[in-house]
Amino acid sequence: MQRVIPDTRLKDVRTRLLEEVKATKKRSNPVHHPLFKLTMQNKIDHANRILLVMDKYPKITVEELFYWIACRIEGEKFVVKSYRWSVPMLQETYDNRDSLERLKYLVWDAGGKVQWED
Repeated sequence: MQRVIPDTRLKDVRTRLLEEVKATKKRSNPVHHPLFKLTMQNKIDHANRILLVMDKYPKITVEELFYWIACRIEGEKFVVKSYRWSVPMLQETYDNRDSLERLKYLVWDAGGKVQWED
């Protein structure tokens, strides 16, 4: 069973996500390839969605947020299995999965190495 503790780690997660958005915006440069710029924008969009979830559900715990991101990644993996034949769909899906994996790691790290308790 999980313990329910007032979670102050969400401030750290929010700060890290905002720092990641700022750093990603700095990485994007007009001279870069459009595909790279789209990848960076995709990462920013996913970070903003996570921040939106945190705003919409202020009582969410870091573990629940981590689980939500993991479920989104599993959904992207399901899309890959379903649309193997569509190359443009695969590129977008792999891009989504990679962005979410990075943000999942960021939440895990900022949240104090989130672990599930039995």
